This record gives sequence, structure tokens and C-alpha cells, in this order.
Amino acid sequence: MRFLFLCSVFLMACQTNDLPEFNDWYAEQQKSTHTEMKLAKIYTAEFYSSPLLIDTIYRSMLGPYEIKPIQLDAQDESLLWIVSYESMVEAVDQKTPLKAAFMCHNNLNYDQKEKSPWQIKTSGANSRIFTLSEGQTSLDFPKGFGLPMQANQGLKMVSQVLNHKEKDIHIESRHHVRFKYLKDSELKSPLKALYQQSIFVTKQISGPAGSYGLPHLCIDHHLDSNQIKGAQPQHDCSINFSRKNYDPYNDKHGRRYTGHWKLPYGEERLKTDVTQMLDLDRNSRIHMIGVHLHPYAKALSLWDVTTDSLLYTANILTKADGFGFDSVGYYKDSIGIPVYKDHHYELVSEYECKDSTEAHTAMAVMYLYLSE
Repeated sequence: MRFLFLCSVFLMACQTNDLPEFNDWYAEQQKSTHTEMKLAKIYTAEFYSSPLLIDTIYRSMLGPYEIKPIQLDAQDESLLWIVSYESMVEAVDQKTPLKAAFMCHNNLNYDQKEKSPWQIKTSGANSRIFTLSEGQTSLDFPKGFGLPMQANQGLKMVSQVLNHKEKDIHIESRHHVRFKYLKDSELKSPLKALYQQSIFVTKQISGPAGSYGLPHLCIDHHLDSNQIKGAQPQHDCSINFSRKNYDPYNDKHGRRYTGHWKLPYGEERLKTDVTQMLDLDRNSRIHMIGVHLHPYAKALSLWDVTTDSLLYTANILTKADGFGFDSVGYYKDSIGIPVYKDHHYELVSEYECKDSTEAHTAMAVMYLYLSE
């Protein structure tokens, strides 16, 4: 089965396996199979978070946040193609742009994906579509590609602020999000459909020594890397999987893992087998890769272990003082990176924390946009 149909406390129902895949659903709508596109208007939709106060130091994942339901058009079931997503932080009073350093992240998730007329292949119960953060505040697909979505698809926008350095501050901020999309009814032929699948590095926090899933019997060890929450209750930033099938946070031998950990002082290199996260039942191609990292990241790389080949490594430009990012590169290409259902894949993160305050955390995520 191509897709792990998942339930979680965040969803009221499971998507059933009798839904067609998008390309099959689309073919039933009697659309053209030609590859030439005519010029179509690019539409823009804009959304704003509620005010989020920045009044002290907020490390990654500890700032004020909001989870807001949104829709492009609640009354319209027509097919749209999302071609870009952008998020900015601005001051509420003057509506002037603020530094990207105040953006912890902006997430866009499906809400009730089971209401879609086709299978949404994204594994993970919160069904992430986009994540933007400092250094990477916009993503746009290669020309001729898009993410299909009904105009009335329920979405959830998660906005959270960040402030690593400025102690004397009091700003009412908000996230300003901008979609760009095409209407399928105005296209001579469809775009090439993409879906998003997240892969991420995990770090063991308890249980026996040894790699995920392997039955090594060793002395338990416990790390303090999961004690990372602040005084304010935090929303769940993780990408949730069904424990019934595959759970990257727990294996059957009692090991526990986290995708958000406390950084040790100095260098740290972690690698994670992401083959099951990738969840391929057929060969495909990656046409875009978004990247999410925390300060002190040096590298994040995707490897094909079967061929011992590097598929992609993010180009990271750190700030002059070494804390935070001026930019985090992302990949996009119409030809794409081939991936194979019978290969094994690994994600490798490299951090070097140069601050001994023990107040810094890490994440290392690639958001892969694959052909349907």
C-alpha cells in the first residue's frame, strides 16, 4: 500500500484506502494530457496571524505562537495549483517588515485531509505542506510544477516568533503569509503534481544502545535532551506517525527518540535512516527540497546509502557572529533527483555549538516535494 493511513489525536478520522491517487482522480476529470501550458493568471491569497508579542529572549520553539484555521475559498471545490508560499514577520502597528530573525517558523498543515477526494500521500498525521523559518522564508516550485489542492481544503497555519539576542524589546508582531496559485480551469494542460514528504534527523533519548529497530541488549542510558520546554505550554512541533506501523520516536526494543533535542557544547554529527519516513512504494523524483535548521547548524545532507552517493546538501550561510542564518539554500529542479523504492536513505546533520549556556536546541528536517 502506497500510503500509511494514519490516525492521531489531532484528527477525528482516518483516510481510507479506497480513495484514488491524485493522477487517477485527475484523469477521471477528463483533463488534457498534453505538456504545453498556456499563459494563466497567477493569483495571490494573503493571511495574517493574530498579534504575537516579542518582549524578551525566546529561543527556538519557546516563543508565543498561534495555530489558525484558514481556507483559500470555503465555498469553492474547484482545483487549484499552489506554486509558491512566503511568510514574513511584520510589526502590527506600522505594518512594516521586521527581521527574519524574529521568525521561529511558519508551518502550513492540512486540516482533515481525509475530506480530499484523492489520497494525500504525505505521511505523518499533521500532514505538513510547508515550513518556513529564518534563512528560508519563501519557496517556489519549478516552472510547470505545483501542489494540487481544492480551494475549500481546510488548512492550519502555525506561526511562532523567535528572539535570540534582543533583551530590551517590546514589539507586537504578526506573520504575513502569501500564497500564489493557478486555477486549473484556466490551464490548457495540468501542471505536474507534487506532494510533500518530511524526513528528519532523530536523536536517541532513552533505551538500550544500538541502532533503531536492532535488537541489541545493552545498558539503558538516558539523555536530558527532551527537557526543552519553557514556561509557556508549547504546541507539538513534531511530525506524528502511527505507532501501529512505523513510529520514528519509538522502536520495538524500547528505544525512544526525539526530533528536537538539546545541543551539546562543541561538534555533534547525527545520522538517521529515513527510508521508512520517505515511504516510497514506487520510484519517484524529488523536484524541490525545503530545509529547517536551528542556529549553529553547519550541514544537512541526504544520502543514498545503497549507492553510497550524496543526493543533496543544504548551502547554509550563517550570520557574521555565527548565530542564526542569513540564508539556508533549497533545491528545485524540473528534472529532479531520482529516488528508488528499493534503496535505503540516510539524513546526516552537523552542528557546532559555540555557546556553553546549554540553552540551545536543534532540529534537522528536509521537506521533500516528490512527483505524484
